[in-house]
Amino acid sequence: MLKTIIENKRKALKKNINNKFKNAILQADGIAFIGELKFASPVDGHIGSVNMLAAKVKQYEKAKLNAISIITERDFFKGDVSFIPTVKQQTSLPILQKDFIIDDSQIYDARTLRSDALLLIARIVDTETLKRFVVLTRKLNIEPVVEIANNDDLTKALQTETDVIAVNARNLDTFTIDVHYACNLIRKIPSEYIRLGFSGIKSSKEVLLYKNAGVKGVLIGTSLMRAGDIGNFIKGVRI
Repeated sequence: MLKTIIENKRKALKKNINNKFKNAILQADGIAFIGELKFASPVDGHIGSVNMLAAKVKQYEKAKLNAISIITERDFFKGDVSFIPTVKQQTSLPILQKDFIIDDSQIYDARTLRSDALLLIARIVDTETLKRFVVLTRKLNIEPVVEIANNDDLTKALQTETDVIAVNARNLDTFTIDVHYACNLIRKIPSEYIRLGFSGIKSSKEVLLYKNAGVKGVLIGTSLMRAGDIGNFIKGVRI
């Protein structure tokens, strides 16, 4: 019993750590919305021009999104780390940096960029490395967001000190999307974690599926980048 009490206290203290991204998610009125900035992907090809960056940020702010996700991978997603300080100058919304983190140096770079949160993909590193990455990220005052896509990933994530677990409905091997599978996986995540749903949102239907699975927030990428009227799109998916 004492071990259980101490572990519960440890988790409670951990969740009290102040972080701009985490607070934005937790303090959202209902489901939090994270709008992604990406200009290409291996499956969607060209999505938009980098020249749209400033305009998109203003539109995301006007649509009252809770946070912004920025993909910084260059070769396949046409991202760049320079996007983060550029966006930081234009908005007070917290920034989730998304990349394929495989080395400690990338985490230190995220601190230099002043990223509020950093995506850590469970499947691309072993458990001990993931645990170390989470500890280092938190030490540098960045919120670690552990992304999972299957049961093995979930097992890894639960062994770390992360507070935030995101389920990606997009299979990173085939790039196919299955929101129902993602929701089933979300339901397996213990309720003390902040649960997020990534990918596959085209309408309020998918947001409702994620909400019923227990998420606190969702990330919208391609659909938002392609939306002609971002404000109307967000109004349409709010539930």
